[in-house]
Amino acid sequence: MAKVAYYPGCALKERSSHLDTSARDSAVRLGFELDELPTWTCCGAVPPVSEERVMNLVAPSRILKDVRDSGRDVLITICDFCYNTLKRTNYSIRTNEITRKRINAFLADDEPERDYIEKKDAYWVDYTGEVRVVHLMEYLRDEIGYGNIREKLKRPLSGLKIAPYYGCVMLRPQNEIQLDEPENPSIIEDFIDSLGAETIRYPYRTECCGSYLSVSSPDASTRLCYRILTSAQQHGADAMVISCPLCFYNLDSRQKAIAEAYPDFKPIPVFYFTQLLSVALGVDEGRQGFERHFVDVAPVLDMILQGSGKGDRT
Repeated sequence: MAKVAYYPGCALKERSSHLDTSARDSAVRLGFELDELPTWTCCGAVPPVSEERVMNLVAPSRILKDVRDSGRDVLITICDFCYNTLKRTNYSIRTNEITRKRINAFLADDEPERDYIEKKDAYWVDYTGEVRVVHLMEYLRDEIGYGNIREKLKRPLSGLKIAPYYGCVMLRPQNEIQLDEPENPSIIEDFIDSLGAETIRYPYRTECCGSYLSVSSPDASTRLCYRILTSAQQHGADAMVISCPLCFYNLDSRQKAIAEAYPDFKPIPVFYFTQLLSVALGVDEGRQGFERHFVDVAPVLDMILQGSGKGDRT
């Protein structure tokens, strides 16, 4: 089975471990393994706004160099913030000579102090952006192929109406990310179609959910999430699908606060895309971490399981 270098990131090791588990299970069903980097660290989560502050790029650069030094040229990640940070860092290294030199100078000076890694008898080689950073959704689209996913389904999501949610960091800025058209994307819609479900299009699928405003200004995040979730429901969605752990927190757990602020609000289940993929491929629904969701997903699961005659529960 092919192994692909995999960076889970901090959130997937604790609060969003169900995203990690469902991704790994799905990958195995599709014929590849997410091979976790042995010595990864936090990527920093957010790239620096100032081009002069390259120190914020050191952590993600070290991760990318470690992948290169391991002999691999593709790195898969899932969290939208990790993807955005790693990909934009790679872009800066590739396109900005001064940034590239400053980062490599620091990495070269720092490497002897890293006593937790195996030292190799080799000359220092600058990292110049050789690794390709790939979102798992992108890998499914470009390497596995949606046609191959359809052929492997054990439980097609027939009859389900699912609203995709991109948020703001998965696609932007376009010139650095180049995953899809940020104002009119289709990658998640095509993914939903490959699972046999119906895609619900609505106006707020690429709008921000409030991100870290959930800490500094929770009322603002509540208002934004209400608008997004209500729009999806008004257009007929049974559930929403996302990939970002922070968006998941805002759109799922914040529904209690939304209901308190807006009496007309009705809850709607929110899924990670890997959870729906894993269930559709026949992985036991008990492995998906659904008990960690604030909004009950049982009605949607019942639709899936009844439609598939319970499917393959292995």
